Amino acid sequence: MRVESKDLTFIYGEGSKNLSVTALDKVSLTVEEGEFFGIIGQTGSGKTTFVQHLNGLIKVGKDKGSVIVGEYNLSDKKCDFKSLRAKVGMVFQYPEYQLFAETVKDDVAFGLKNFAPNMPEGEREKLVREAVETVGLNYDRIKEKSPFELSGGQKRRVAIAGVIVTKPEVLVLDEPAAGLDPVGKREFIELLHKLHGAFVKTIILVSHDMNLVSENCTRAAIFSHGKIHSVGTPKEIFSRYDELVELGLDLPVTASLTRALKENGIEIDSDLTVDGFIESAAKIFAGEK
Repeated sequence: MRVESKDLTFIYGEGSKNLSVTALDKVSLTVEEGEFFGIIGQTGSGKTTFVQHLNGLIKVGKDKGSVIVGEYNLSDKKCDFKSLRAKVGMVFQYPEYQLFAETVKDDVAFGLKNFAPNMPEGEREKLVREAVETVGLNYDRIKEKSPFELSGGQKRRVAIAGVIVTKPEVLVLDEPAAGLDPVGKREFIELLHKLHGAFVKTIILVSHDMNLVSENCTRAAIFSHGKIHSVGTPKEIFSRYDELVELGLDLPVTASLTRALKENGIEIDSDLTVDGFIESAAKIFAGEK
């Protein structure tokens, strides 16, 4: 499913002279089907407000632009938001806080009961089992447990299972790796790539972690003061060192090293992934072109 916004505008407290804040200012952005797309920017830049429009958590206002996701025109009052939300999954920061049911099975099944209330119980449980096992958990071992009895990592996986149980084609994640240790972060990103290689066609990732974006995203957009500052591949974006510093953004480690080496007369041309940087650097120091 292709995601496209045109001149999308959103104002918090619109109509109030002293309290209104323009969160999005005529944002036009296209994410093609199949992308692993990053969205970066400082706190308050409009990132979260933007992605909350993509499954109708925030409705597109009258004369405030448009959002089209696949065949769904979210600017149309007749848009089937229930059907849309089954196909566009949303994972918030600290997704384990989304847990609420008495058992893991019931928590993961909640979305299915909402989107497909007439689904036979056997089919529903089959899909719940599949979702739980997809995120790397033993369904039979935890299905009757309270989700609040699980470890932090298990809670996060159960929360993700509850989102992917409907097999969304687009998965939107807002700071999904927040609070995870390096091992937990690596395992979580591996899970995202596993989903992306299965039924999730497009991933949109909001993150302050520039290393995560440079290592995993095909393209990314920088938000600044409610506007799109730039869009490009990680190499294109993170090679603009001075602009990123002016925007208050960090550089990925590979971009920082590339910059430092350039200042010392050594040009490293890589895609800014760790493997790509090491391969390019090794050729330079080995005397290859």
